[in-house]
Amino acid sequence: MYRDRLTRRAFVNLVGRAGGVGAAYGTLTAMGLLAVPEAYAGRPDLARHGGGRGVKVAVIGAGVSGMVAALELSAAQYDVRVFEAQERVGGRIRTYRGGDTVVENGSVQRVDWDRDPGLYFNAGPARFPHHHEALLGYCRDFDVPLQVFVNDNRAAYLHDAAAFGGRPQRARRVITDTRGAVAELAARALKQDLDRPMSEEDLARVRDFIQGFGGLDGNYRYTGSPDAGYSEPPGGPEPGQVLEPLDLVEISKGSSLRWRALFSEQYPQQSTVVEPTGGMDAVARAFYQRTRRFITLNAQVTKLRRAGSGAQVTWRDRVTGRVQVWDADHVIVTVPLTVVNAIDSDFSPPVKRAVEAAVPYYIPAVKIAFQADRWWEKDHQIYGGISWSSRDITQMWYPSSNLHAREGILVGAYIWTHDIGNSFSAMTPAQRAAAAVADGEHLHPGYRNLVRRPVSVAWPNVPFQGGAWIDWGDDLATRRDIYSVLLPPDGPYWFAGERMSHINGWQEGSIRAAHNVLHGIQARVTHG
Repeated sequence: MYRDRLTRRAFVNLVGRAGGVGAAYGTLTAMGLLAVPEAYAGRPDLARHGGGRGVKVAVIGAGVSGMVAALELSAAQYDVRVFEAQERVGGRIRTYRGGDTVVENGSVQRVDWDRDPGLYFNAGPARFPHHHEALLGYCRDFDVPLQVFVNDNRAAYLHDAAAFGGRPQRARRVITDTRGAVAELAARALKQDLDRPMSEEDLARVRDFIQGFGGLDGNYRYTGSPDAGYSEPPGGPEPGQVLEPLDLVEISKGSSLRWRALFSEQYPQQSTVVEPTGGMDAVARAFYQRTRRFITLNAQVTKLRRAGSGAQVTWRDRVTGRVQVWDADHVIVTVPLTVVNAIDSDFSPPVKRAVEAAVPYYIPAVKIAFQADRWWEKDHQIYGGISWSSRDITQMWYPSSNLHAREGILVGAYIWTHDIGNSFSAMTPAQRAAAAVADGEHLHPGYRNLVRRPVSVAWPNVPFQGGAWIDWGDDLATRRDIYSVLLPPDGPYWFAGERMSHINGWQEGSIRAAHNVLHGIQARVTHG
């Protein structure tokens, strides 16, 4: 019965489930079944479709989405004005350096790191992959220099308290030995004559691929691989001693090890991953340089009311307290829905319900950073990358920049799950740091003596944020009942930001959502 179902598609699916994206990709390559993705269409050229001279557009929020809207609308002769409640632009783009201040509701932290341009902490977005073409295009147009972000480092560690007695294992060992064990299982399946209706030619190709992919011997057995590392490294005339393979059953005890080992094979995380040289705020600065004349800072929008076919925007100057009004033909709302929910608006009842229903889907992300001597390079040969832990800290990021410098900024915790994120957000900054240090000991014994000067950001506590990003999840009902309600315009109101895309949590999603709204406004202006 199973033999009848093992078609090419079924076999590739089985390989993907067991061995991850890399295994499936290799199988598809071996069988000649790869497709070419569609190219990004590029920045919208609104002027080509008539522009919008005399059309007034209010933009709420000067994050990436808001500044993209201002840039493109102004280029097409729209009368655009951006209202930003904070004294800064960039939204979740926040890069901290020595001398900065981290303000949360209920706490203020002074960043007392050394004043060095190489010592910075991206508390919000910190990387983006090679296929985020919209963001990459703006960086290219704005001459924002980029550097490689080491997203995947096989010298980093994977730690799960349920596996290997809680001892961290090098990523290369877990990944290589898992691949070898899975390849051996796949080879056994092929030997059981479960290969029809694949052709003999396909079968031979797949067998060759599996053997090479898993590092199997001539009998299709996995007995270890140099790729997993050495108990005695090679040196001089000595060949070295390859590590014994980790037991697949023991690996499987750490329920999180498999997906952590395959993390960098997920589409958003695949190499090459990059970051702006010197900090993510280079992106915000580049946009602001080109849009600052359209942006009013410290302008908190307090009320939105329809006026004819347009809307009236009421805002308060947070410095002087003065209340002002601006009439617009269109209003683009780019701030988080956690903030939108607090604005006195006359959205339609379905939209109001959708905004309120979206609030619980915001991720209470927390990041905690430390200044430290670069012991991870000297003692562990870790140059950039991420270690994972089943402890609350979840991830530890080693900086990709300024390799071999004397000091570095280590992200000692990156948390994005609701329970843990809410728990850490309820702590004081000192309590968060202490908890992160205690968890770090499980990855690096003696850790408490290796890091200092903690700085943390709990996104639920950040003013005018109320969370990091939205995660609609895999529930199609959520997309249907909330997202789809907010996607079309509500009279003069349009919603943008990463939440209005299928690239949630990324700047690319914010840009693509803004582009979508701009096309919609231009179509309405052109065709009425």
